[in-house]
Amino acid sequence: MKLYFILSVIVFMAALTKAEYSHSEFSGIYADTSLKCPVTGDVISGEHIMFRYIDKDVKFCNDGCVMAFKKEPAKFSEHVKCMPCNDDDGKLIINTTHNGVKYYFCGEGCKGKFESEPEAYLKKFMK
Repeated sequence: MKLYFILSVIVFMAALTKAEYSHSEFSGIYADTSLKCPVTGDVISGEHIMFRYIDKDVKFCNDGCVMAFKKEPAKFSEHVKCMPCNDDDGKLIINTTHNGVKYYFCGEGCKGKFESEPEAYLKKFMK
């Protein structure tokens, strides 16, 4: 009986120790995710390439990753913003490409607005 009690205490202490270790390990991983290339998942340290997509500056590890992102931004981003609406409601099938960068829209009306004056929308979001 004493042996079971001692083993239970050891297991309990090990669980507490593991929980503390997991918390600090998780915190470290969470902090590093903001410094990862969205295309390759590689950690970005030191020099990087930045590209502004709509209203966010996105960091990349090399030019190839920037080109891949421009070609299909929705593949590497959680949110797909419709610029005319300024909402995260863009649809993958409603899109257009301007200067080699793909943009997404919530409907054909918003796509038409953007296509009629893309530079005005891009300038608005560059601020």
